[in-house]
Amino acid sequence: MKELDTKDAGSYAYAAARDAQRRNSNNKSHYTQDQIRKALSVRDLLDSAFTYKNLYINYRQKFIAIKAEGARARDSMAKEVINLFESNGYLVASTPQGVIVRIVK
Repeated sequence: MKELDTKDAGSYAYAAARDAQRRNSNNKSHYTQDQIRKALSVRDLLDSAFTYKNLYINYRQKFIAIKAEGARARDSMAKEVINLFESNGYLVASTPQGVIVRIVK
């Protein structure tokens, strides 16, 4: 698992969230139904292996990011899920905000 150094948007959080929603809507149309189904499967596995504050999918230009904010492992299954993602070629990163799984186009 890779460590990413990211920063909170602070007082610009609302504007950042609105911009992310706009980009998310625009980029989703660039992915196939199969790629979207993979992202949903990753989301479901994260849901079963971690407790979290928020769990959502971001459609970016070059990858789909599934983010679990404030993620904490429920049990040993979390480590197995992370290993499963990495063995399938997904990029898994840990940030101060949570866990992010990236599915590259």
